[in-house]
Amino acid sequence: MGTAQGPGATGSDERNAARLNARRAQILDAATSVFARLGYHGARMDDIVQASGLSKGAIYWYFKSKEEIAVELVRQLLHDEEKALANGPTTPGDAGDRLSTMADDFSRALRENPSRAPLALELLSLGQRIPAIKKHFTEYHETYVALLSHLLRAASGGAPSARQIRAGALALAAMVDGWALHEALIATPGEDREGLGEAVTILVTGLRGQG
Repeated sequence: MGTAQGPGATGSDERNAARLNARRAQILDAATSVFARLGYHGARMDDIVQASGLSKGAIYWYFKSKEEIAVELVRQLLHDEEKALANGPTTPGDAGDRLSTMADDFSRALRENPSRAPLALELLSLGQRIPAIKKHFTEYHETYVALLSHLLRAASGGAPSARQIRAGALALAAMVDGWALHEALIATPGEDREGLGEAVTILVTGLRGQG
């Protein structure tokens, strides 16, 4: 009898887990739209409740505060970014192309989703006063810089020193962050919105000349 109940119990647990995850995703999607529209400080829990289509009690069952929602949203967004970074080739022959493609894909995503850059900057700014968010961003930054260092080392043919590679990776990360800031602030499109991939190529070319 116990053996017969096992699969049923497992199936029920899986359905419950799927339902819980779907509700959490629904709340986080609502918070994303609200934070992008009103900013974190301008948003209220009532705004998230209204955008989610759920009851206030349901929201508070999953998240006790707006800050708790923001922390989970940052954690999830950065987790998805880390998974995306882990995909793709990293062999010496295509490392430079991959870097340029990553940069072009990033800038195109910002253009296609105008709320992405302001939302990212809004969430990043919260790290100044919410330790959990700062921790998530710090850990992601180290993962991101390590990947950039790996790709830059491969793309530059091993000529630069480890210090030069690290400096190049930090510069590239700063370029990407600056591009998001630029995209969030400019009001009209321009030719310079297409240049992040080209800027990466210039950086890689400069590293190849080191040694």
